[in-house]
Amino acid sequence: MKIKRCFSSWLLCWLLFIGLFSPLVTAKLALMPKPSTVKVGVEKKTFSNDLTVAFVGFETQRQDFHTTKLAQYLSRIAKQPVAVNSAVKEQADIVVIAQSSSAEPSGLILPSATMNEQYQLTINSSGVEIRGESVFAAQHGLATLVQLFQQHSQSQLSLPFIELQDAPRFPWRGLLIDSVRHFIPVPDIKRQIDGMAAAKLNVLHWHLTDDQGWRAESKRFTKLTKLASDGLFYTQAELKEVVHYGALHGVRVVPEFGMPGHATAIGVAYPELMAKQQNYVLQRQWGVFEPLLNIADAQVYQFIDKLVAEMATIFPDRYLHIGGDEVKPNHWLGNKQIQQLMQQHALHDGGDLQSYFNQQIQPILARHQRVMMGWDEVFHPQLPKEVVVQSWRGHDALNNIVEAGHFGVLSTGFYIDQPQYSSFHYRNDPIIKSPTVDLSQPVTWQQAFVINRLKGSAVKGVAVKIAKQLLIKLNDHYFRVADVQTQVDGKLLRAKLDSWMGPLDFEFDLIAANNSAVMIGNSRYPLTLTTAKLSNAEIQVAPALSAQGAKRILGGEATIWSEMVTSSNLDLRIWPRLFVIAERLWSPAQTNEVDDMYRRLAAINEYAATVIGLQHLAQQQQGFSQLLSEKLSTQQRQHSMQLLNVMAQLLEPSHYYTLHHIKYLQEQYHQQAPLDAFVDYLAVESKQLRQLANLVDLYRQQHVSSLHDIQAQVKHWQLQLTSAEQLLDLSPQLHSLKPVNNKLKRFLALSTQVVQYCQAPTPAKSLDTELLALQSLEEEIVMAGIYSMRQLFLFCKEQDS
Repeated sequence: MKIKRCFSSWLLCWLLFIGLFSPLVTAKLALMPKPSTVKVGVEKKTFSNDLTVAFVGFETQRQDFHTTKLAQYLSRIAKQPVAVNSAVKEQADIVVIAQSSSAEPSGLILPSATMNEQYQLTINSSGVEIRGESVFAAQHGLATLVQLFQQHSQSQLSLPFIELQDAPRFPWRGLLIDSVRHFIPVPDIKRQIDGMAAAKLNVLHWHLTDDQGWRAESKRFTKLTKLASDGLFYTQAELKEVVHYGALHGVRVVPEFGMPGHATAIGVAYPELMAKQQNYVLQRQWGVFEPLLNIADAQVYQFIDKLVAEMATIFPDRYLHIGGDEVKPNHWLGNKQIQQLMQQHALHDGGDLQSYFNQQIQPILARHQRVMMGWDEVFHPQLPKEVVVQSWRGHDALNNIVEAGHFGVLSTGFYIDQPQYSSFHYRNDPIIKSPTVDLSQPVTWQQAFVINRLKGSAVKGVAVKIAKQLLIKLNDHYFRVADVQTQVDGKLLRAKLDSWMGPLDFEFDLIAANNSAVMIGNSRYPLTLTTAKLSNAEIQVAPALSAQGAKRILGGEATIWSEMVTSSNLDLRIWPRLFVIAERLWSPAQTNEVDDMYRRLAAINEYAATVIGLQHLAQQQQGFSQLLSEKLSTQQRQHSMQLLNVMAQLLEPSHYYTLHHIKYLQEQYHQQAPLDAFVDYLAVESKQLRQLANLVDLYRQQHVSSLHDIQAQVKHWQLQLTSAEQLLDLSPQLHSLKPVNNKLKRFLALSTQVVQYCQAPTPAKSLDTELLALQSLEEEIVMAGIYSMRQLFLFCKEQDS
């Protein structure tokens, strides 16, 4: 299978090498995650629609599964049936070898936290050879192979000559799916596993219990699903089916059973286990609630022991997540048994009580050969070092966790239930460098500020300027170095900083303080400025992460909490962004070029839908379609769909948790609230608006022709929306979009004026103010293009002054 060795001079070998493999061809690849090293030849290997494959070191059922899967994917690529049959290694078109496998033909190797995932892929005139250290590594090679087939097959199946070596950067690359707040059927879970395997993710963190229900069948504690599931739960057979399906894909399934908080469902089924004795009902609202297990009662630990023993027979993975987040100690502090427990063990507060609970259940899990895992709140000086901590609180928290000797997993910045731009997730590395700041330099400017959110407590911050660096601190986090974008002395300061909330774009107006604001993604929050008087000693930057601490960061995990997600828009909220996060966790740290990421993501977006079978594109069109009146003619329906798709180019859902907070203000933040409006089927990020922003950036970099492209795009949108009002009138469910359409027309008219101003400046207008007036923070749907056009106007105005 390998290219024959060259036995003549080294010069001839070198000439042969550079002739066969071209860096120009390599640059055209659109693989995701991007491999560690790849060399692409100028020659191609073509295949018939009757392929043969040989699996070496694979169990029989795994071999059969991937033979069928490969045929399915290749048939979709070829747009006609492709047969894939088994053959001996010497005669196969594709050879897949698991080098260190000890597979028993009748058994099934289970993925583990220590599995070797390194693989090599070679394509030459003899065919394809994939070599992996394990069956799971070899399957990653198959995932890459299918992407290559998709990108290089036109009239027939074809592949370029390739020498590729690849291995993951982090061993833990996961996706959390919340099946509690909104129940997600098994076929939808399995489809996400298909996508995870395509993206080389290897952990499905399955959130199965919470205040809104218990979703995993227990035959020892039958009341959990009889009384606390609304009839929506997975049978043990279904749970095992998902575990088995994950194992075939190399995806581990780690269950989460929340305790001691988020325990309302346990209280509904077994109120005698709770710290406060009362009748419990399942929560229909979203939020943080008070019910807690009675950690002073021995029967609570007997319950946990028996439950873990039962669940261990269903979930074979060594890791078991106990949640442990968002514990309100009120019920504990009002319980006499627990008050006595506090006196007996010198426990002072809720944090100590939770630490006591964790110390009791960690040995229980260990007896069942399980590694305990929990969210940030389980972290405590007394927490056993064996416990793995998953961080939602940020890099500062994660670094403290791993420096204390625990293994850690990052989820901050990977919360994909929050609408956020893919570029933000792409920059969000589990391991970040501590900034270099000379704190001996004087502070030349400082400003305190407050970000008032629509729900929850305000975010407080301070910005300080030391020499040429701008440092920003949020709440109790360390100061971080911000990227200064614009600085007009004494007038305006713009700076960008990534945070746990998302990408922040600050605009400090030093003349009119009330005009200061921060963009959190596409949502513009006003800033309230206050006086800051910090000394250099009070400015603390994050300490450098030690080499040992960095080794204890296992990786990261995206989360899809389901307050605003159902099975009808699940894929739309996950894909294709999850490929971006997968690349951050798989590919080398230096793979970080954003424009190239978006280039490859465009190809992967289509590939994920047409080849892997993910439903993100279909779900959007189905969602738009169900908004249309059944009385429409075929032509009216077609034109209405075209209109909604054009509007979707100009609109995005509010980013961060702004959309969630708006729903709360509308009293629609609960389990029964419908999620079937236009905003629920909008893509998180508009490709066309990103392109508009790029054109504005190019113009600001003196690419004058970009202004013509901006003008052409604006005119195109105006033309596409000419019949919008008539079409919106035809479907009652679209009537709510009429005000949006009016604002879009106004936005495009103002955009035209901005372009005209840049072409031939006239006496300055307040186009920037007029653009901002089109969007309110309390609106679910955002015309994100207004911010790009405002930047363009301000740039042209500055150039004219």
